[in-house]
Amino acid sequence: MFSDPVVGDHFFGRQDIIDLLVKRADALKAGYRQNIAIIGHQQLGKTSILRHFLHVYRHPDILAVYVEIKLQALDYFVDQFIRSLLFQYLSQAGQSGEPTESLKQLSDRARSMIPQTISKIEEIGALLRQRHAEEAYSRLFELTSVIRQETGKHCIVILDEFHRLGDFGIKNAFSDFGKRIMVQKDTMYLLSSSSFSASRKILAEKLALLFGNFERIYLEHFDFETCIDFIRKRLAPVHVPDSLLHFLIAFTDGHPFFLETMTSRVKELALASGEPELCVKTVSEALLKLLFESQGVLNQYFMKLISPWTQSSSQGSHVLVLTELARGRNRLKDIALAINRSQTEVQRNLREMMERELIVKTGVFYRFHNRIFPFWLREVYEKKELSLLGASGKAEDFMKTVGMSIAEYEEWIRMNAFDRIVSLFREFRNDLVEFGEKKRKLPHFTEFISSKETGLFTDNQSVRDLIAKGHGRCWICRITEEKATEKEILQFIRGSDRSRHPHTKVFLALQGMDSTAKLVAKEKRVFTMSLSRVNMLMDLYGKSPIIRTQSNAEPPAEVAR
Repeated sequence: MFSDPVVGDHFFGRQDIIDLLVKRADALKAGYRQNIAIIGHQQLGKTSILRHFLHVYRHPDILAVYVEIKLQALDYFVDQFIRSLLFQYLSQAGQSGEPTESLKQLSDRARSMIPQTISKIEEIGALLRQRHAEEAYSRLFELTSVIRQETGKHCIVILDEFHRLGDFGIKNAFSDFGKRIMVQKDTMYLLSSSSFSASRKILAEKLALLFGNFERIYLEHFDFETCIDFIRKRLAPVHVPDSLLHFLIAFTDGHPFFLETMTSRVKELALASGEPELCVKTVSEALLKLLFESQGVLNQYFMKLISPWTQSSSQGSHVLVLTELARGRNRLKDIALAINRSQTEVQRNLREMMERELIVKTGVFYRFHNRIFPFWLREVYEKKELSLLGASGKAEDFMKTVGMSIAEYEEWIRMNAFDRIVSLFREFRNDLVEFGEKKRKLPHFTEFISSKETGLFTDNQSVRDLIAKGHGRCWICRITEEKATEKEILQFIRGSDRSRHPHTKVFLALQGMDSTAKLVAKEKRVFTMSLSRVNMLMDLYGKSPIIRTQSNAEPPAEVAR
C-alpha cells in the first residue's frame, strides 16, 4: 500500500460526500433505505471516505459492517464480514474487545446476547466446511436481517472494492447478491470500487435493474479551491508563491494521493533548509526524490503499475505504447506508426491497459488519468530504462527538466484564459471527442474573430465572444469567467441568432452555470463547456490546464486575430 487511509483531523475535503452519507444513514433509522455506490480510480480516497464516515457516524440503533475485499477467498470474506458484524455489536453493547479477536472468541462473547444470530453464523460455517460455497455465500447476507429481528438494530453494510465479489468462484455471485439487497429493506448497502471498467460492466450487465435504485457517486480529483486550501495548510508555515501553487495543482491534477505525497516531501525539504518561502529548487529536489530515485514512493508506485509488462516472460508492446502515448502521440494510427506495429496489435495492447485502469479512451484519443504518470514515463522510465546504458537518465538532467517545466507553466499562466482557449481551438482537426455520453467532432478552424468584431459584445468585462470558422463549419462562442445565469444564456442566444449563416452555439462557463441556465442551454441546444471539459481538451492537445478560482478571475486582455 502506497498511502494509508486518513480519518479524523487528517481527513481533507469531500465534506459534501460525508454529509450525504450521514443524511442517508439518518434516513435509514426513519425507515427510508437508499443504497449508495462510490466509484473512482485508484488512490482517489474512497477508503478514506468510508473509514472517515465510520469514524464520525455513531448511532446506537445502527451497526456498520465494514469489509475491504482484498483476497480471492470466500472463507476469508465470510470471516471478515461476520467478525466485523459481531465486533460492532459487542462494542455498542459495552463489551468492546480487540479487533484482532477470532471469530470463535467473538461468537462466544456474543452468544448469550444474540443466540439466534450466532446459530445462523455457525450454520454458515458448517456449510463452508461441507464445501457448499454458494449456499454459504447466500446465507451470509441474510445475517443483517436476522440481527435486525433479534436486536431491532439496522445495519449498514460497507463493501470496499465490491467488484471483487466476482472473484470468489461463486456462480451468479452478483445476481444472488442483488436479490438479497432487493428484499432487505432494513439494510443499507454502501459499496465502493476502484475499477471503472469492472464496476461499469457489473452495473450495466449484472445488476442493471438493481442499480437503478442505487445512488452513484463518481469520485473526482479535488477542485481548484480545495487544492489551494490543501497545499497551503499542508505546507504551512512555508509560504507558497502563486506560480508554484498553481504548478503543484496542475502537475498533480488535484489528485489527493499525489498532492499528499508531494506536499509531505516538499515541506520536509523546505523546513530542513530553513526556507520561509518555497522555491523552484526545493520543488525540483522533491520530485527528484519521489519520481527519479529508485526508492522514491512515486517511482515505485509507477513501476508497479507497469510491472505486468516489464517481466521477461511478458508479451506485447505495452511499454512501447505507453512511452509513445507519454510523448503526446495519442491516436491509434500515430502510435502504431511510431513503434512499427499493426493497428490491430496496438489496439489490443491499449484495450488491455484500459481494463487495468492505466489509460482511458476519449473519442479518437487515448489519454492517461493524470499528468504525473506520463511525465514519469517520459522523463524517468524511458531515459533510465530504455536508453543506451541509461545514458540520458541523470539526476542533474532531471532537475533541469523539472525547472524547465515550471518555467513553461509560468509562461502559460501569464496568458489570459481567452487567449489560451483560442490557442486550443487552433489545434482542432475534425477530431471526434467524447463528452460524457455524447460524441462531438471538433472542426478544423482557420479563422478567428473576437470581441467587438463579432457583434455580440456586452459591457461585462468578464465576458468575451468569439467566432471560429473553417471548412464550412462555424462556432459562435461566448466565454465567461463568472458563473453563468439564465439571463446570460438567453442574451447570448438572441445575439447569436442574428447570424444568417449556419452555426453551432457554444457557451464556455469557466465558473460553472446555475441549474436554470443549464436547463435553458439544453433546451435551446447550446453546446456548453465547463472548465473541466476545457481542461480535458487541454490535456488531449498537450496543453497545461486553466486554473480558475473565485479569487483569481480577472478581465482578459484583447487578442489579435
